[in-house]
Amino acid sequence: MDFRKLRLVYGGIALLLFISGCALAKKETADEGAGSKPVAASESATPSNVAIREYILKDSATTVLTPDQIGSLDNRILELARNEIYARHGYVFKRKDLQDYFSAKPWYHVDTAYKEQLSPTEKQNVALLHTYEANYAAYTLEPVHTDDAHVRDYTGDSSFKQRRMLVDLNGDGRDEEIELISPTTELDAFQLKVNDITMEVDSELLPYLDIVDLDMDDPYFEIALQMDSQMDFLRSTSFYAYNGETLKQIGKLPDFSAHSSMFDSHGRVVSAEESKDFQTWFRDAVFRLDAEHTLHEEQQDFYPMDPPTPLTIKKEIAVQSHKDGTGESLFLKPGDNVKFLGDDKLGHIKLQTGTGKEVWYTMGDEYIDYSTYFDGLILYD
Repeated sequence: MDFRKLRLVYGGIALLLFISGCALAKKETADEGAGSKPVAASESATPSNVAIREYILKDSATTVLTPDQIGSLDNRILELARNEIYARHGYVFKRKDLQDYFSAKPWYHVDTAYKEQLSPTEKQNVALLHTYEANYAAYTLEPVHTDDAHVRDYTGDSSFKQRRMLVDLNGDGRDEEIELISPTTELDAFQLKVNDITMEVDSELLPYLDIVDLDMDDPYFEIALQMDSQMDFLRSTSFYAYNGETLKQIGKLPDFSAHSSMFDSHGRVVSAEESKDFQTWFRDAVFRLDAEHTLHEEQQDFYPMDPPTPLTIKKEIAVQSHKDGTGESLFLKPGDNVKFLGDDKLGHIKLQTGTGKEVWYTMGDEYIDYSTYFDGLILYD
């Protein structure tokens, strides 16, 4: 479907109103090199004196798991929960990320003699976790438009996701009772309930909970609620944290960002944010957990357009080789072909000329209809 035509339709309506990429094994076995790609560590958002989480699922060695314990866990949590079963026996992990993760647990003791024997309960739990990892891998967040790869949507079946969960949210070893309660009338809102705490949340939510681990170096899992809309710029994801006493919203991000492809489990979350500067497009904004366990946006040096938008110059404009105005200045003439590469969110537009030279165009403070200077802009509202 042509993105620009679709956006024109949405604009009229508005005016009227990373997969984990897991190659799942077929057999019951601990992960080796064929598992999830290790996540690169980034600066931790958690103070060093914060307690660690000892277990993902502390009873998975002795109690058969159920969907309301694992159905809405993100795939990284699922993978760790499955490998946790082997780690209890001292399994020697070959993947460095798994080595590092389990070596930090006080109960983990390497046993080179362990041969992957499992009890019947453990085998059943490993199989169930494999099933839900496969479900998650098939429910993906993918680009849906050729003009802007930052516009994403879910594909696949979400019916495995849960509305009620029993999950240890704060790492104290006790499961919380979590529920997403639907509105009873059109005037009511959804309610999020954790144990005895209930709070109203957005009313157009996807009808399930996501339990995510935004930072595996702290003891917390977060609840994510995603609000859907036919108009992408109205979508959002709200993240909530529970510390054992209080439930708070720690961030409301634009678009869908609860899928594991949008966060690195080291405190960094990416979310597509609409921009109406120059043309209508979506930047990948970056958010990070701070020491107070709250998400804040980080300014990036550059926000790329993917793919670059092909444009034709209609009126002569001045550009510079450097965005600070230093270096060579030149003029782009009517009929010149350029590509919009992105911006820095501070009014500096990066273009690529027909010869491959990258230049900067500086937007002024006053409103300008840039369609009088550039032909081919994505404009839909």
